[in-house]
Amino acid sequence: MTPLAIANLVRFYTKTNSTTFTDADMLAIANTIKDEIASLIVERDAGYFDIPCTFNLVADQREYAIGDNLLNRLHKVEIKFSSSDARQPAYFIKDYLGSETESEIVKNFTNTQGEFAYTIRRRAIFILSGTITAVTGGVRTWSFIWPADLTDMTDNTTDLVVDPSTTTFGFPRQFHELLARGISIVYKESQPKPLPLTKKERNYDKDLNNQLDAIATMDKSGEVIADMPNATDIGNDGYDY
Repeated sequence: MTPLAIANLVRFYTKTNSTTFTDADMLAIANTIKDEIASLIVERDAGYFDIPCTFNLVADQREYAIGDNLLNRLHKVEIKFSSSDARQPAYFIKDYLGSETESEIVKNFTNTQGEFAYTIRRRAIFILSGTITAVTGGVRTWSFIWPADLTDMTDNTTDLVVDPSTTTFGFPRQFHELLARGISIVYKESQPKPLPLTKKERNYDKDLNNQLDAIATMDKSGEVIADMPNATDIGNDGYDY
């Protein structure tokens, strides 16, 4: 659905028009609901909104800020300490309690695969390794980011599902109606005298969970389905009972 299609559906649900429910008010609510749904989508770990980001290693610098568009978690951190090397995954230390003196860090960590790590604090990655030299594109993170905000409710050309760029995400089609329904619920409940919700709106949480369950397994080829042994082999053919 395009932003205009979302707006038209919301106004159908709320029995409003562009005067009684302005585009500006709807846009603010739409982006809030969009982010709420996106955070739940990521919890199902289906790979939505996961994107690589590459940045340079700076000589003798261990701490690197995480972007403001990070949604909930990092997926992986890969580092190369020389321009001629391939990036290798760093292992994660949840709560690093060791010394942060440079001489002590290089005693306990190296730049060899499997011997360097990172921890997260103050919305930044802190690298635990041997001596760090400047390397262009030395670090690549895989992280979940927020899908792009809607910028208006009048666009009738670009579907919300379309990624705005190679580094940003659109919004999955199966959640478009739920986005409109969520906006409708917020509008009705925010009135001086709250408006009654329809049966469909009262089922919002259930329908949202159904769609979240539906995306939990992106590729069913990864499932392992076991066969039961022959009944006679386990004495359960009925003749012995």
